[in-house]
Amino acid sequence: MTNTKTNKKWSVAEIYSRFGIFIILVIAVIVASFLSDAFFTTRNLSNIIRQNAVIMIIAFGSQMVLITGGCDLSPGSVCALSGVISTMVMVSTGNPVISLVVGILIGAFCGFINGLVITSCGIPDFIMTLASQFICRGAVLAITQAQPISGFDESYTVFGQGYVGPIPVPTIILILVLIFYWVLMNRRRFGRYVYAVGGNTDAARASGINTKKVKTQAYLFAGAAAGLAGVILMSRMNSGQPNGGEQYEFDAITAAIIGGTSMNGGTGKVYGVVVGALFVGVLLNIMTQMDVSAYWQKIVKGLIIALAVIIDVQVRKTRKA
Repeated sequence: MTNTKTNKKWSVAEIYSRFGIFIILVIAVIVASFLSDAFFTTRNLSNIIRQNAVIMIIAFGSQMVLITGGCDLSPGSVCALSGVISTMVMVSTGNPVISLVVGILIGAFCGFINGLVITSCGIPDFIMTLASQFICRGAVLAITQAQPISGFDESYTVFGQGYVGPIPVPTIILILVLIFYWVLMNRRRFGRYVYAVGGNTDAARASGINTKKVKTQAYLFAGAAAGLAGVILMSRMNSGQPNGGEQYEFDAITAAIIGGTSMNGGTGKVYGVVVGALFVGVLLNIMTQMDVSAYWQKIVKGLIIALAVIIDVQVRKTRKA
């Protein structure tokens, strides 16, 4: 009798972990379509994907860090620093490709420093990345004197505002990053190492995996993703905004957690991040259309994070039962 009950619980947990986020997204879309006639239009749906491209790209890096058992609170500030420096390079050189590369490299460097200090000094991820959040935000404000950077060539705006046929360039970049990330996590040895480190660090180390290197590389990837997102964001805003990307780290973490990535590490699917980010995007979109206050939107996002973590804990308990 006990075994039957245990198997039933496991089945429910497994079903939720595999299909729960899809069910939630479908319900959100259906409710949104009833609340607003403008929701189910091609233009609005395209805008949801385009506007959330930045969050999704950051969320890929946040998920990788979470899977290793870490937590990154710096992407929003890294996004701003990388994006603003990228616009400054654009003003100086007039070359959008160089500006893009510099933005990504700045982000990657910030992520590398995070990972290096965390793994070398044993500082908790939360503390180090919180410090990085303040350092990067302070640095970009100091560099710009809190003034936006403008006056760059229109060729730079292609990253955030351009189209290839009917498809927005940010969507194309997102798809390319998604493919790269999926291959990295599902078809490469590094991806298996990431899951192994988050699942059981001691066991991974005993099996010969350089856990410090893997974790540092995860933070480097997260930083590079934030850097790329910063370029897209500043391009979309048509100026280098030192206050850009504020709280994007929490939106990214929310997307990852809602998508089934565990805060305890070792668990998370790439498609979950995409669906989780779309859910957050749909929710914010419909609240904006209904003129819901920005204060209440923050409250809703906070409740979503809390609920997602509670569900994750309960699912893990059920699996162990």
